[in-house]
Amino acid sequence: MPPPLDIELLRTFHAIARFRQFRAASLHLNRSPSAVSTHVRRLEELAGRRLFDRDNQGVTLTPAGRSLLIQTVEFLQAHDRIVASFDASAATGRLRFGVSEEYAHRLLRDALPLFSAEHPAVELEVETGSSGELANRLERGSLDLVVVVEPAGQSRQPGGTAFGTTQPVWVAGAGLHLPADIPVPLALHGSGCPYRAAAVDALAAIGRSWRTVVTSSGSAAIEAAIEGGFAVGILDRARVTDAMRILGQDDGLPVLPVHDLIIARAPGAAGKAQDLLAGTIIRHFRL
Repeated sequence: MPPPLDIELLRTFHAIARFRQFRAASLHLNRSPSAVSTHVRRLEELAGRRLFDRDNQGVTLTPAGRSLLIQTVEFLQAHDRIVASFDASAATGRLRFGVSEEYAHRLLRDALPLFSAEHPAVELEVETGSSGELANRLERGSLDLVVVVEPAGQSRQPGGTAFGTTQPVWVAGAGLHLPADIPVPLALHGSGCPYRAAAVDALAAIGRSWRTVVTSSGSAAIEAAIEGGFAVGILDRARVTDAMRILGQDDGLPVLPVHDLIIARAPGAAGKAQDLLAGTIIRHFRL
């Protein structure tokens, strides 16, 4: 009969699969790189095949590795839930988290899986929306914790914590030209988005006319309109793709204000789960 699986070997395996680097996994697990390599070697010996392909860029799962990942996700989660139930001090309960559409992808890919793995007894529910919508829902108590964007130094969230800044820029497709005598064709999020207000206010301040050609609640449509040369938009500098070019004062557009990334909780809300999620986001979220 084959030997039983060691949970710690699986935990190391899942960390490497998530971070795609041995070093990043070792830092997350607080283990030495040699210990991580030993865990992988032992697990591959048990499996009887390679689980990772390695190159200078990092590691990728082999077909056998992908199969093992799929088979063991629920097993590892069930194990962690059972262990957490033994700890009376562990965070528990339902946590409703809202995040601005622009940052949902990074949080869902990086910080939130870490939180769920470390606190399996917390039922995390994630909703996306504009910063304005999320702030209103937080105020009404229908969300417990949110990450939103607001003009630097102008937070409307009592007790909100700024944990980073972002610089929005005007962007257009490579082939879009912007004559000074025509209204700026804008791709904008709906009302409640701080970047929408920043764009409109900045153009009004210099007397530049504009017109809306695309309005969307999601980032994908906005970015597609920009890349296609159909409209000008505002994005975080970190989100500018190779198919876009940054516009500036030489194009007749004003400088945009720096914005803060804010993490805030519902008024009067307090709880271990909120504290732990906020800490995970602050430590692991990167633009």
